[in-house]
Amino acid sequence: MYFTGEPSTAFYSKPHPIGAAYVGAPGRTLSESYVAFLLFRFKTEASLRPIKSIEEMDEPLRYLIVEDDDIDRLIVETEAAKFPFLQRIASCSHPLEAAELISEFHPDVIFVDIEMPGITGLQLVKRMGGNNLLPVFITSHPEFAIESYEIEAFDYLLKPLVAERFARCALRLRDFCQLRNKAFAFEQEQGSDTLVIKQGHEKHKLRIADVLYLEAMKDYTRIVIAGKQFLVLATLTHMQEQLSPQKFVRIHRSYIVNVDKIISVRGNRIFLPDHELPVGKLYKNALKGLF
Repeated sequence: MYFTGEPSTAFYSKPHPIGAAYVGAPGRTLSESYVAFLLFRFKTEASLRPIKSIEEMDEPLRYLIVEDDDIDRLIVETEAAKFPFLQRIASCSHPLEAAELISEFHPDVIFVDIEMPGITGLQLVKRMGGNNLLPVFITSHPEFAIESYEIEAFDYLLKPLVAERFARCALRLRDFCQLRNKAFAFEQEQGSDTLVIKQGHEKHKLRIADVLYLEAMKDYTRIVIAGKQFLVLATLTHMQEQLSPQKFVRIHRSYIVNVDKIISVRGNRIFLPDHELPVGKLYKNALKGLF
């Protein structure tokens, strides 16, 4: 494992003076030397590097990468580095190392593989679930998707990692965390076509007909209308129960759309004004007869 403080590619592209004594040391395999180097570098550099304050970092989302494949780990680091609001605190190759890092540094987000030595990424997240982590699974195995959402995965990305898909995940993380601190309560006025969004003494009335779509974000739901969005403290399933099934259709585990706002459907994508959403395989039948 190692901490940030210099571009991560430097570790892979040039020898490190500290690591010279470890790589190729007598009696060690390359794998053992690699782990020894990472451990030594982590302990040495972490003790020398000052910790930045929240003010200096403008409250970034602090994340941990847990990936036992060197190249896949580098790919995640490279993609995450494109977003200034993401701040890497460490990368590691073993879930048990990750558990220690999570306990000590309390990251906001964990980008984690599933099949790894010792315990799986799913088991790791289950163990550390009380730390308010936002887990993003990055894996070659689509078959674990349902199980991951049962333990409240924020997102589930398939390898090989696609830059556009990672970017959507990163922006969702940003939007969720920005909105979470000012989440609203809501109620539907009896016999009305209006949602009342409440925060303290502040109230917003939203015409249900103006809603473009709703998006699941763990225990919250993001309500999107033209030019605005609100995060309410309610699950997507609960919100769905409040809405007309003739007007609002579940198209994905994470999305409900207003059918009157759908412009077109192309393959497994739905197009709304200024928005494009995926259609989940299990939800394609919901759109039959609409177009």
